[in-house]
Amino acid sequence: MGNASMTVVVGEKGSEVVCRELTVGEVRALMASQPSGDLIDNALSEDIRLTDLPTFTNLKAEDIEGLTQSQLAEVVRGCKEANPLFFAMLYRVKQPLPKQ
Repeated sequence: MGNASMTVVVGEKGSEVVCRELTVGEVRALMASQPSGDLIDNALSEDIRLTDLPTFTNLKAEDIEGLTQSQLAEVVRGCKEANPLFFAMLYRVKQPLPKQ
């Protein structure tokens, strides 16, 4: 049984980025990993750390550095479409607890 994936076309040259569906183990590893101290890595995208993109995609760190904001948004959209349960969980975790 293989993981599902989807291809996102980004940039003027139409580069193809493969956004992979993660396994439960890969999701656990991402959640356990410590964020870097780099504000850009941790906060440029509301939904994903830039340092996690190589886990979700076929991009390397140097490829990510060359992305524009609109290209990054397309890649994140592809990652979210390939991993809806993971991103729904992140949304739930970010929600404030109800006041008692």
